[in-house]
Amino acid sequence: MKMKVGDSIVLSEKVIHENTAETWGSGSLPVYATPAMMLLVEKAAVALLSDKLEEGLTTVGTKLNISHVSATPIGGTITCRCTLTEIDRKRLEFHVEITDEKGRVGIGAHERFIVQTEPFMEKTNHKLD
Repeated sequence: MKMKVGDSIVLSEKVIHENTAETWGSGSLPVYATPAMMLLVEKAAVALLSDKLEEGLTTVGTKLNISHVSATPIGGTITCRCTLTEIDRKRLEFHVEITDEKGRVGIGAHERFIVQTEPFMEKTNHKLD
């Protein structure tokens, strides 16, 4: 594995009608949706690890502990800084900070586990038997 504590990435996206609480059903207002923020956090962690895992390995998200502390209207830009803070065998911990043009929008932690793709999918697909 080529990852190390301190690795980080920044991803941004515009707030558009499609990622608002009103559209996602997580609220009734045309502001950036909490589920959209959670998705951006996971996308950032996945992107950070994209070239750092050996063939046949991937990661799965297992925990999100994010506070959404400020609303952002349509037209604003959301930026997520995701930093790898801990590697404990197969468990990876990330610190995330989400901001817009006026300051902090969210802060918290995200956890992912490294898994072997094929055995993971075999075990998962047995739920259909």
